[in-house]
Amino acid sequence: MKKKTIIASVTIVGLLGIMTWTLASNKKAIDSSKEVKTTQSDVTVTVAPAEMTETNASLELVGTTQACKEVNIASESAGKIVQVNFKMGDFVTKGKVLAKIDDTYKRLAYDNAKLSYEKCKDDYNRNISLHQGEAISDTQLRDIKMAFENATIQLENAKKQWDDTKITAPFSGYITTQNTELGAYVNPGTVIAGIADISDLKVILDVSESNAYELREGQQVNIIVDINSQANYTGKISNISPKASASHTYPVEIIIPNNRKEKLKAGTYVNVSVNMGKSGKTLMIPRDAIVSSVKDPSVYVVNNNEAKLVKITTGRNFNSKLEVAAGLNEGDKVVTNGQINLTDGAKVAILN
Repeated sequence: MKKKTIIASVTIVGLLGIMTWTLASNKKAIDSSKEVKTTQSDVTVTVAPAEMTETNASLELVGTTQACKEVNIASESAGKIVQVNFKMGDFVTKGKVLAKIDDTYKRLAYDNAKLSYEKCKDDYNRNISLHQGEAISDTQLRDIKMAFENATIQLENAKKQWDDTKITAPFSGYITTQNTELGAYVNPGTVIAGIADISDLKVILDVSESNAYELREGQQVNIIVDINSQANYTGKISNISPKASASHTYPVEIIIPNNRKEKLKAGTYVNVSVNMGKSGKTLMIPRDAIVSSVKDPSVYVVNNNEAKLVKITTGRNFNSKLEVAAGLNEGDKVVTNGQINLTDGAKVAILN
């Protein structure tokens, strides 16, 4: 009996041991599955080599022509339009009456002011003689003179209001918009037309800092238009802005005389070529490689599948490429895509 009890006890202890071992093994497996396994993977990037590239002596830019003078012509008086002497596209000379407003009351007011002026003028001239003969006092002559001066002011005011019923061209040019019709009622400030003087055109270009410092006012530029590549135009740099824009480029204004037979229209795309005075081979990289501003540029250079952040000095701007003055050697591989995921010293995998 005792032997059976001992055997049973041993069996129970063995089962408990097996259960304990099984539970411990299962816990270890569960804990192992909960562990976060981290592996460092390479950042995928594309690269391009720094290359010695043949350059010409020109800075090539694209811009749009604008009229040198362009304004909206507005009414300075209120009333009904009784005459319209223009249509869109007309060429008009300075001072031409483009439209007239009903001037009945303004003309009558002018006639009345003129009568008052003539009377006061005669009174003043007659009383000057009386004053010289001491027939009237200084005070009386002063009052008569003031009345004459007031009548003069009233006449000028009436004439100005009458003249304002005639809406005239402020300068010679082409009518670009027509905003009124016969019988329309206008108020002071109502725009009736747009006018543009295209005898000279201007083009405003955004130029990089390095190029802006090499340009000068009065410098001649060549202009080519896509619609007629055989017709070459010339212009001059009229102004280089002393202040950069938010993108750190400098607005440069070019004036183009528009006196040729093939007149250009405002709004035409033009290709501007500026002689920079130097050519030859220079080290260049794609503009996309820059990871900071063009003012303080840096690039990632890949060597042995490791990206290193390198500061460089840039020179001239060639649209999608930049000249490198210092910081890189020919053949250096610069990252052109994927920089956003990089840090200095990061491992990379080159896609291309």
